Amino acid sequence: MKNNYKKKRTLSSYLALIGIFLFFNSYAQNQPEVKLVDILKNLTNTYGVDFIYNHTLLDQVTFSSAITCEKLTECLNIIQQEAHIEFLADTDSSYMIVPIRTDISFSISDNETTEPITDIRVQVNNDEQRLLIAKQSIFTLDDIFPLDSIFISAAFYKTISIKAKDLESLNASLKMEHSMIHLNEVFITDYLTKGINAKISNNTIQIDMNSLGLLAGDTDGDIYNVIKNIPGVHTPSGKPGSLNFRGSTFDQSLIQIDDIPIYHNGHFYGVLAPYNPSMVDKIDIQRNTLSAKWGGRVGGLIDMTTGGKVPDSTTYEVQVNSVYGGATIKAPIVKNRLALYLAARSNYPTINSPKMQAYSILNFQGSRLETVAEEVNSENFKVGFYDINSKLIYDINENHKATLSFINIQNDLSATLKDAGDEDNKDFRNLNLDNWGLTLKWDGKLSDKLRALARFSRSTLYIDNISEGFTASERSSFEKYANTIEDTRFITEFKYDFNSNTIIETGYTLTDYGLSFDERNEENSINNRRDQTAITHSAFLNVNKNWNDKLTAEFGLHTDYYEPTGVFYADPRISLNLQANEALYFKTSMGRSHQFIQKKLREDFDDFNNKSQFWYLPDETTTVLDGYQGMIGALYNKSGWLIDFEFYLRNSNNITLQTNTETLQTGKLKSIGTDLFVKKRWNNLETMIGYSLSKVNTKFDDTNPVFFDQRHILNITGLWHLNAFEVAVTWSYLSGMPVVIPDFDIAEGTEEDFEIPYKDRFPGQHQLDVSTTYTFNNKRKTWKGIVGVSFVNLYDQDNIVNLFQNEPSVINPYRKGIDFAPNLQLSFQF
Repeated sequence: MKNNYKKKRTLSSYLALIGIFLFFNSYAQNQPEVKLVDILKNLTNTYGVDFIYNHTLLDQVTFSSAITCEKLTECLNIIQQEAHIEFLADTDSSYMIVPIRTDISFSISDNETTEPITDIRVQVNNDEQRLLIAKQSIFTLDDIFPLDSIFISAAFYKTISIKAKDLESLNASLKMEHSMIHLNEVFITDYLTKGINAKISNNTIQIDMNSLGLLAGDTDGDIYNVIKNIPGVHTPSGKPGSLNFRGSTFDQSLIQIDDIPIYHNGHFYGVLAPYNPSMVDKIDIQRNTLSAKWGGRVGGLIDMTTGGKVPDSTTYEVQVNSVYGGATIKAPIVKNRLALYLAARSNYPTINSPKMQAYSILNFQGSRLETVAEEVNSENFKVGFYDINSKLIYDINENHKATLSFINIQNDLSATLKDAGDEDNKDFRNLNLDNWGLTLKWDGKLSDKLRALARFSRSTLYIDNISEGFTASERSSFEKYANTIEDTRFITEFKYDFNSNTIIETGYTLTDYGLSFDERNEENSINNRRDQTAITHSAFLNVNKNWNDKLTAEFGLHTDYYEPTGVFYADPRISLNLQANEALYFKTSMGRSHQFIQKKLREDFDDFNNKSQFWYLPDETTTVLDGYQGMIGALYNKSGWLIDFEFYLRNSNNITLQTNTETLQTGKLKSIGTDLFVKKRWNNLETMIGYSLSKVNTKFDDTNPVFFDQRHILNITGLWHLNAFEVAVTWSYLSGMPVVIPDFDIAEGTEEDFEIPYKDRFPGQHQLDVSTTYTFNNKRKTWKGIVGVSFVNLYDQDNIVNLFQNEPSVINPYRKGIDFAPNLQLSFQF
């Protein structure tokens, strides 16, 4: 019996011990994890020390239980071993916590075929997404904290989220599973450089300014410099703002920011974009037939949108370069509800930097200011420009948002010209450009399928050009040109997701134009003023259809009723895109459009001091423009190769040519051409070749090449990604433009001096542009700095653009491209 009792007691004790072990094990497992930041708070209270660290980074570090230690140094050693961090003594009672970072390497393969995947996009925590290229099928991430969250994505694959320590510990290739991506959602990412993407379904180039990479000739993110690098877009005059979309003139393309239309080509007469890159969030570029929602232009589209999110905290950015300085603030006013974005830039009114001087020479060549162009921002020659952007964002609730956007753009020039032979004889030049605009917008989700937008926008532009001459104190001449444009719009749009394959969009726009033109000339007794008004009613219907993710189509109709003539216009638009396989796409589009507000065509580029910069509305003397566009092409994207080819035709009818002050001719502008773009990624190197072959003719009495016709345009580019360093180099070749001899009276005895050695075309132009940036930050990554250096026309090539048409100098009748122009840039984000 005793033995049985002992056995029972032994068994009971054994079971009790097992029960106690299981209880404590279960208790330990159910104990909540202890956050490192809470341990640090306890150490602060216990030992009276302060810790400086990145709260966002360390908030994710946890321990299975509270640590046990008797001394501060013992506690810090335990934490360092467990948490992969290092304590750096800042003072006797203060420590800076620095994460210990390492480089991790890994490979990725297809889950089904096991074939290696060689290019991915990677995002670390909340940082910007970036492209990563494998070297011999191995990817490497630099300076990674073991607890970093890594997000890995690739075209046609599901995104993977994984901790850095788990990724590093993998003994095999990481597998990626295929994902069903609808054709109308497919983007070719990093089309030109990081942040410039191509959307397959509507042939749109989309620019994400928040992740924009480097391009040659500029480190500041100048929007015009970015856009002119897109195949099919170029600037024949050499000014970035005088953008030409496949043969269409600047005024034929719609340019707007937050639905505010812009009617001028930028700061300092087109050499700088007047849109702060730190404010602009997204840009849509369309080179082909516009979607049915867009009207009023026969050329291309630049649609800019500023940021629309309420930030969690206030951020600042300061940017300075050798031409201008600026600052941006993005601040929440009411948490998760209301925010203010504010940005401003200005040139330095008293500084004449090398790039500013190169711009000045480019602008004022062939004018009376040419003699003082190099002395810009001197005592007698002042140039000033600035822009201000602001935006209020109000998240009403999860389905409704309201925003109020504002922009103001100012340009001023004042110059005093003295007669070399008589100091009492002086000419005064004053030019002013004042542009402001605002948009009030409501965006609402009415149901899971229906979305509505309503916008009110107003844009006002005032251009004033005054020239006065004085002999002593007596005025000897006076000349003035002034143009005012007022554009007021009310816009409504509705978007209905009929089903997963069909989207219907419709909308209505009321546009109220008001223009005035004031011309005075005392010498010729001219005192004319012309006022014009017009109301246009526009509507559109667009159907987006997807057939089995193999074929997408946009069928659209845009209509306009122009009240001054009482004419109704209906313009059909169509776009088709076919996916042959995951790498090859075929595309085509065609359509018609009409344009109301416009400029007259002249036989030379817009100069700062002539009337070609002024706009007008069609009336009994002029006709509404109508344009026809068609494109067919193909795109191939696989294994680091990108090949994009487009063939296009574009006709613009009822073009008005201003042959002289009193004579107008009506004719056509026709362009035909191809754009070929080839890109190859080689690990840290990207190489690109862009080639455009085109012919642009006008037909008035005769058919002739237009004065800006350039048959061949070749750009060869290399981009190097060297960790913190980025380098971009582009060599460009542009064939010469037609030789057009101006019709003017040559002074007696100078006829031989004006003999032009070129007959058909001027010599080809070429130049080399280079940019490099270096990105740096502090160890806690609480701020980021970028220093950049750029060179335009590095070897200072003397390029002839064309002949001045406005009574050119016999000694120097040629318009030239930009001279060597260096620039230094520095920016901070915190």
